[in-house]
Amino acid sequence: MLTLGLAAVPLQAADREDHFESRIRPLLSRHCIGCHGPEKQKGGLRLDDKAGWSKGGDSGTTILPGKPNESLLIQAVRRSGPVAAMPPKNPLTSAEVRDLEQWVRDGAIDTRGGSGRLGGMSLAEARSWWSFQPLAPSPPPATTDHPIDAFLKARMSPLGLKFQPLADKHDLIRRLSYDLTGLPPSPKMMQAYLNDNSAGAYEKIVDQLLASTEYGEKWGRHWLDLVRYADTAGENSDHPVVNAWRYRNWVINAFNQDMAYDRFIRAQLAGDLLAQAAPENEKADLIIATGYLAVARRFGHDTDSDMHLTFEDTIDTLGKTFLGLTLGCARCHDHKYDPVTTQDYYSLYGIFQSTRFPFPGCEAKMQPRDMVPLPANAAQKALTNQIDGALAEIDSEMSKLDYPDLNFAAGRILTTGTVREGGSSPLILQSPVELSKGDMLLLSITPLANQGADFTRVDLRLKGTDDSSFSRDLNSEAVDKLTSGNPIPGTGGMAANWYFFDLQKQPRLLWTPVTDAYGKKGLFAWRTDSETPAVMVNTSSDPVQAFTKLPSRTFFAHPGASGPVGIGFLSPMNVRVQITGHLSDAHPGGPDGVGFTLTHVPATSLQTLGRHVEIQTRVKQLSSQRAALVSKRPVPEMAYAVAEAKPGDAAVQIRGEPEKKGPIIPRGMPAIFGGTPVSMKTASGRMELANWLASPSNPLVARVMVNRIWQQHFGAGLVRSPNDFGSRGLKPTHPELLDWLAHGFMKNGYSMKRVHKLIVTSHAYRQSAGPPNSLDPDNQWLARFSRRRLSAEEIRDSLLLAAGNLDASPGGAHPFPPEKSWGFTQHNPFAAQYDTNKRAVYQMITRNRRHPFFALFDGADPNSSTPERQATTVPTQALFFMNDPLVHESAKALATRGADKPTAQAQIDALFMIALQRPSSPREFESLMALAPPGSTRLSTEELASVARVVVSGNSFLTVD
Repeated sequence: MLTLGLAAVPLQAADREDHFESRIRPLLSRHCIGCHGPEKQKGGLRLDDKAGWSKGGDSGTTILPGKPNESLLIQAVRRSGPVAAMPPKNPLTSAEVRDLEQWVRDGAIDTRGGSGRLGGMSLAEARSWWSFQPLAPSPPPATTDHPIDAFLKARMSPLGLKFQPLADKHDLIRRLSYDLTGLPPSPKMMQAYLNDNSAGAYEKIVDQLLASTEYGEKWGRHWLDLVRYADTAGENSDHPVVNAWRYRNWVINAFNQDMAYDRFIRAQLAGDLLAQAAPENEKADLIIATGYLAVARRFGHDTDSDMHLTFEDTIDTLGKTFLGLTLGCARCHDHKYDPVTTQDYYSLYGIFQSTRFPFPGCEAKMQPRDMVPLPANAAQKALTNQIDGALAEIDSEMSKLDYPDLNFAAGRILTTGTVREGGSSPLILQSPVELSKGDMLLLSITPLANQGADFTRVDLRLKGTDDSSFSRDLNSEAVDKLTSGNPIPGTGGMAANWYFFDLQKQPRLLWTPVTDAYGKKGLFAWRTDSETPAVMVNTSSDPVQAFTKLPSRTFFAHPGASGPVGIGFLSPMNVRVQITGHLSDAHPGGPDGVGFTLTHVPATSLQTLGRHVEIQTRVKQLSSQRAALVSKRPVPEMAYAVAEAKPGDAAVQIRGEPEKKGPIIPRGMPAIFGGTPVSMKTASGRMELANWLASPSNPLVARVMVNRIWQQHFGAGLVRSPNDFGSRGLKPTHPELLDWLAHGFMKNGYSMKRVHKLIVTSHAYRQSAGPPNSLDPDNQWLARFSRRRLSAEEIRDSLLLAAGNLDASPGGAHPFPPEKSWGFTQHNPFAAQYDTNKRAVYQMITRNRRHPFFALFDGADPNSSTPERQATTVPTQALFFMNDPLVHESAKALATRGADKPTAQAQIDALFMIALQRPSSPREFESLMALAPPGSTRLSTEELASVARVVVSGNSFLTVD
């Protein structure tokens, strides 16, 4: 007891610091930091500084200074209370526990700092990290060189490196054309340049290529790589995304128009908001631009249930695309390496949670929804207004139709019962029923606790006992006549007999006819404006799969969620009938079944039934008029785009699990960049996010983009981790050049074409591809140009171009099957391929089953941001050029383009000029003539096709020097 009493004595301030340094810091390091430090944070808790334990973990606040008994840390080391014992395997000694208790009792003094960390960096580290610094452009070294060359030479010279001589004019223009347009130069362009020895010849070709429509197709494809563009959703059934192509084309057009990059950013994040104040001719494009967000991947079986993963995908792509940061790493815990916290992540999450993403459809909910209509033109608006006025008049008349009461309650109940889940119940009356003319037998089918069976099969038969000729069968009559009307018209001059009612509130006849209900041919229904209550028949001779298998030529009823559906037989005469039949659950899984009641309603209670029929007739007329008007109403074009949703802040999802909620985090920007909160609480915050990203004060955006442009021209960026400018990325090889380019990019209106021209006019770009240098094996100092293989798209387009089969017109929508026919599932996903002769950028892209060609030749992965393509060399690529029909067909078509030349030399040179933009060399000609019979002076088309296959599968065709 004496020891405990001494341990409880408070320490003086200086002694408290000494206690922490001598006892507590070593204890934490020895027992705790391994599981609760920078590398690992079990339970969401860090103990390597004060900021970590002040924040707490998944279980809540860890240390309450001055209150050891209430602190979870003390309870854990005491191995008592509601928290898990810590350390889990090797308990602390009694002395160590007392030391911790003393530390907490004395205020938990922690000399490691109060709030000195943001995620994986201290504040000092974050503030000094190179990519977070304001742009600091230094002028290029004072020489007469091109500015880029001056920067590069300043780094090469101390290493004894220098540029290679300028590339051969043929190689240079072929390089330039592929880099700017993704296609080789035409023979005409090549010849014009080779013959032009003026000082401005090269710059003239640069301007010509930058002004071509092919430029946007090439560089738009790079952007689509980054944003993981696809024409399917990516969930387990990979539903088609019908209107994604509009965003693809918007990107291409934006590059062709040299849209300022800051506007490019704002349009993609908040184009729908910008459209509100934009000129009419710009509204549609701004809405379409938000496809950047909409094309985020969907997940799982029911994508509505997994939207947190779509938001994660959006945040991750946003960080990599614009900022070069892996923001997605902070979903479950603070970023381990970069200054990004979980709070930063959920401050952005709230912005996207406040945004309505379009729904592409999924296995659980097949049909798409929430597409965004595009503005109509003046003529469409005028016609729409005219039709809407006529529709309003019809709707007004229909709303004023007054249904008189039907006094069904005055009837006499004949029998009641229940159809058990998955079962059947007889509908048999032991005694005949006396019906007077105008009386009604009303069968009411009622939902139970869980709405009952989706489909209830009804068999109802009436047989006269005194008049044997009187016989009525609901099933057989309805199957053939239900499509004729409600009530079913009588035959042979007889009045209608069968009536079908909505009994949810005031009884009235079901008024909406539906052909091919649920998209199933042969299934016809009468229902309300919603799907239930309803009666329906399968008129086909085959079963129909509509949630369950519905037998052929059968009648069904479906009660509503809040009331019964009624089937009435109106007696045409005085007759005594025997009633038989049965009801059965046609779709088990309700799970409650249905109840039913059969009532005899006297004619005196049905005096207003004729008025109901008159109203029904008028409703049918008005509905027909309405349908005709709707068919003429201009259908707005739809965009796969986002819109505003109900704004609200998001809760932290502990360990990334959406059902485990933590504190609410206000929407805003990451703390390292100011942490500005969203000020417009009635909006999502996307506009403020877009403005923050596109602000000149943002140090990352311009750096990241000019680095991407540099990378595509030289094969590697000045920062060789283009999607990661954080601490796990690579630092720039030429930081001064990077900042000079980024500053010039902003200063000159964010023009991407200007950056291209600046780069491709440098000696560094125009130099030849010399041999590797041992002083610079990776060519990071750019003392030579790096040869590269053509991309998948360039290979395909070049084959089609050489064959004369490339369709240069822009691509549009893909021929997806009609949405009503969709039935894709996990085991039967959408997996079509729509090959086209248009450029590869217009090829339909599926997420879950990549096109074999693009998979083989290292095309972009549409499931994640692809900042740089791999360039693999595998045997199957060689086999492709040996066997694939595309190669054989292209080679044959190429051969026909040179077959009419007078000599073998002219024939082969014609092939070379088309495919390689140059004639064959003597060595090449000699080698290729070995494919022809000895002594040949001309080649047959078949022989020339063999030559063409060699040409299009050779390095000269497949690489850029």
